[in-house]
Parts: sequence; C-alpha cells; structure tokens
Amino acid sequence: MIELHKIWIEQCEGARGIKEEFGTKKALGCLIGEKLVNFVRASDQHPECAAEPPKFVAEIKRMFEPHEIRGYLENIRRVGALGHVCADEEVEVLRAAGAIDEDPVRDAEDVLIVERIKEMLLG
Repeated sequence: MIELHKIWIEQCEGARGIKEEFGTKKALGCLIGEKLVNFVRASDQHPECAAEPPKFVAEIKRMFEPHEIRGYLENIRRVGALGHVCADEEVEVLRAAGAIDEDPVRDAEDVLIVERIKEMLLG
C-alpha cells in the first residue's frame, strides 16, 4: 500500500493514461488543476506531505513539455474536478441548479495556490 503522502506517484501514472486516451489538456487539468492543487493544499496542513510537492512538480515537468504546462496555466479557468471534466456551459447549469458549493474563501485560496503552482512549474 502506498503511503498517503506519496499518492502523487500513482496520480502521475493515472495522468499518463489520461494523456494517451483523452489528450494533454485533460491530463494537465486532472494532474495540475485537481491533484496538484489538492496536494499543495494538503501539504500546507500536513507536515508529512511538505517535502513532496517539489518531487511531484519535477515529475510533471518530466511528463509534459514546458509549452504544454505554460499553455495550460495561462488558460486555467477552474480547478478541481469541474475544471477538467465539465465545459463552461455545464458548470453554469450546475451552478444555476445549486449543485456547486460556492465558497469565496476557498475560491480565493485556490487562486493563491494556482499562483504558487505557476511559480513552481514555470519558475
């Protein structure tokens, strides 16, 4: 069984499959926009995870070309599963139906985390 703080290794393997089956954009959305965002958030709260984000970032850099990472980060609109699973129109339908938990504090935290990730991935 994998140690919880090293789950990013399995997540990178999963993203390789997503890249092959669904393309680079979906793989980057899943890996950076969901998994890395969640991992950075967890590493802020759990000391056992604190050493792992640089390793996770290094693996992402091995998996994708710099222009692919930059292109994704320059056009990121949402993070989390909805960021790479749903189109804008689908998100609006879910929002209108009250199916999306609106949390401005978490949204602000997400913006800060994405900025940290940009710095880690793009320098």
